[in-house]
Amino acid sequence: MSKAKTIKETYPIIKNALSSLNDSHSNFYPEDVVKAYTLGYKATGQEFPVIRSEMLEYKYAYISLPDIGSFNKDDWNLYINTFYAKVNDLQKRKPKGWIIDLRENFGGMLYPMYAAIAPFLDDKNIVGTKDAEGKIEYYNYKDAKFYEGSTATQMFQLIHKEPKSVKRPVAVLVDKVTGSSGEFITAAFVSQKNVKIIGTNTQGLTSGNQEYKLSDGSYLVLTTGNIVDRTGKEYAKIGEGIPPDIIIEKSTDKVKTNENYLKEAFKYIDGK
Repeated sequence: MSKAKTIKETYPIIKNALSSLNDSHSNFYPEDVVKAYTLGYKATGQEFPVIRSEMLEYKYAYISLPDIGSFNKDDWNLYINTFYAKVNDLQKRKPKGWIIDLRENFGGMLYPMYAAIAPFLDDKNIVGTKDAEGKIEYYNYKDAKFYEGSTATQMFQLIHKEPKSVKRPVAVLVDKVTGSSGEFITAAFVSQKNVKIIGTNTQGLTSGNQEYKLSDGSYLVLTTGNIVDRTGKEYAKIGEGIPPDIIIEKSTDKVKTNENYLKEAFKYIDGK
């Protein structure tokens, strides 16, 4: 029996209980950690996620979608607006195709990631979660709002105009680090006609979490379902990940590996 007399003394008990679930994704965030996440990157002296963009060989538009670990709404808005501004600039150059880099994106907050990538998605109800009872709830984005099912759960403040819907070929780059919310984004592209996923199987944290705020401000984050894509396929096996359409063999030479990724992306885009 526990001898805990304060809320903080229950933390180890909670962590042990979550560990016994063996779902590799449920977690517990103490009040001080939650406070830092809520304050955001600037207030805590952290570097804001860097969204890289450029034209490659004068015809391929490249943009990265990095992980974002923040509960701060201003951070979310900055992330989305920065992404939109870069996409709008690249669209002016009339690229032959697009490369979206999800490598090294190990997750974080899905809401701003999904809003950012929305102009590249071709339909609604393309990614969501399936719970233990078999109920599927799809996620969507429209008019600066993120929807879980039919309910708008998040609203964003847009400074930059949402980019025009992308119809050109899109190569999505993934690796073994791509996980959690990064895998939700990957799954959103599965079976999209103008998209090829290039790389390795993703990390395999293909489950959806729900945050529950506790009385002292700490958060209990529980896995409530598995990712499901537009075809209804459920990604339920921990560690298996989402398979790519085009496989890139592992190599210790990072430069060579990156060249191979880009080579396959260029080949796909040129072949469309």
